[in-house]
Amino acid sequence: MHSADATSYAWIIRTLVTCREEADRLKLGDLSNLINMAVLQTALDWEGEEPSNGNETSLDALLRLKMKLAFSERSDNVVLLNSKTAGEA
Repeated sequence: MHSADATSYAWIIRTLVTCREEADRLKLGDLSNLINMAVLQTALDWEGEEPSNGNETSLDALLRLKMKLAFSERSDNVVLLNSKTAGEA
C-alpha cells in the first residue's frame, strides 16, 4: 500500500472517531454504533482483510493497531474502543 493511501485511511478513521465522539455527546447511541462499524470496516479495508477470515481476537488486534496508527500522526492521544463500544452486542 502506498503511503498516501495509508494517510487517507488514517484520516478517515480520525474523522469517524471525531464524529462518533460527537454522536456520543448528543446521546445518539445507534449512530455511535454505526460509526464504530464504519471504523472497523475502514480498518479491515486498510489491511485488506475479510471479516470471515479472522477470529474475534485478531479483528480486535487489527482495529487497535489501525486506531493507534491513525492517531499517531495527529497526537499521542490514542482512542481505543472496548468490545462494547466497537459494535459488539
